Amino acid sequence: MFLNHDEAIEQILATYSSLKFSPPPSQWTILASFFLKNTSTDVVKVISVATGTKCLPTSRYPMQGEALHDSHAEVLARRGAVRWFMEEVIRSARGVESQWLARREDEDGRRQKYALREDVKLILYVSTVPCGDASTRYLAAFQDPEMAALKDSSRPATVEAPDVGLATRGRDNYLLYGVLRTKPGRADSPPTLCMSCSDKIAAWNVLGIQGALGSSFLEPLYLNEVVIGEVPEQMRGVVKEDCERALWGRLDVGDFGSRVESLPGKYALHKPLISFTSVPFIHSRATMVEAGAIVSGSCNDSLCWFADASGLAFEVLINGYRRGVSPKHRLRDKSLPLLCKLSMFKLFNRVQSATASHVAGTPVDSCERTVRTAYAPEDVVDTSLANQAIFAVPSSSMPPSVAADSETETSREPVTSESGSTYFETKQSILEYQSLKDLLIGANSGPFVGWVKSGEKWETFPSQC
Repeated sequence: MFLNHDEAIEQILATYSSLKFSPPPSQWTILASFFLKNTSTDVVKVISVATGTKCLPTSRYPMQGEALHDSHAEVLARRGAVRWFMEEVIRSARGVESQWLARREDEDGRRQKYALREDVKLILYVSTVPCGDASTRYLAAFQDPEMAALKDSSRPATVEAPDVGLATRGRDNYLLYGVLRTKPGRADSPPTLCMSCSDKIAAWNVLGIQGALGSSFLEPLYLNEVVIGEVPEQMRGVVKEDCERALWGRLDVGDFGSRVESLPGKYALHKPLISFTSVPFIHSRATMVEAGAIVSGSCNDSLCWFADASGLAFEVLINGYRRGVSPKHRLRDKSLPLLCKLSMFKLFNRVQSATASHVAGTPVDSCERTVRTAYAPEDVVDTSLANQAIFAVPSSSMPPSVAADSETETSREPVTSESGSTYFETKQSILEYQSLKDLLIGANSGPFVGWVKSGEKWETFPSQC
């Protein structure tokens, strides 16, 4: 049982403070972080930190994967964690032993995918209750007058559950529990195709956080615990009940769990522990109100950081793009957000090259000469001192040579990501993961049958755009 993570939360907040990011004085934000904990030594490693409350309207989705659709803190922190895990695989391929990941071997001594070491736990911290089903009663208790009036003006005489196959818009029908919801919560905001953070975390508890691309190299990475801030003592029982229902309880129905476990791979329905922290986040809405600040709204900017870079490895996003990049330069490699789909696709190819060269004895950097890092060039962005820090990137993205290794990989799914393969095609080729995803959100019988997908329309780009 891991019930007190206050020291880890302090470490997360110290990392956040060190990045010198601050919303405007009257604006608040939400912070999320993924961290690892070695249960034998109690050593904690923070691997990602992010803030954010916004997402792009569907009408503004990019066609080349160069911007983030969803900039909520939990989603950005998860993408940062996936980037750290994939880069940790590259470091391992260089011969640097990981304290956190191990490569399994089967009974015949053949090397498998990477997985968390047995004494390592993966934990998510969020500075407040995740949006969507988990926060239903929490938000009802603290709903601001403006939102209450907006809801009252459009509330029907009776509340009916949405039709099967449909997700509920934001906080509509907020008296209903267990339903899928899209972002944003406000009824007066432009619609999106982004599912709520409650829905996404629930999906991670089946699929793992590693995603389709990450599952080519990694066993499912499951949360052991979710630590939530800002919840008053008197509401923790209610919020715990809501989170357990929203994050895994609504999936623990019928034979879904056994059907998941019957699929190839090491997938299962996981039920992370829900716990709370009283450590305040300085830029949370509750902390600011308690301090007497006049709060005007949530911050439009988002912060993204991931661990193990040389110097600062963080960036600030606005509307899904890197802050300071002009529209005509957004597709340049050096201008892409490190966590956007296109950047993650490029990283996927780097991991493929690194692990292939680890087997074949080819120097990693010879496989990656075309990989561009994300420095801020003078002709692209504001080069003020404040903005230069935003574009600091790990120098480790240009790795050294790797010694030859005679062992052979045999267990990985066959995945091809050549220049002609699109992001969508590459994801679809990872069959174990897609079979499980279809079981979860498939049109026929999935418990999340109403899941809204952005789909192929916005994912038909190659890694070299």
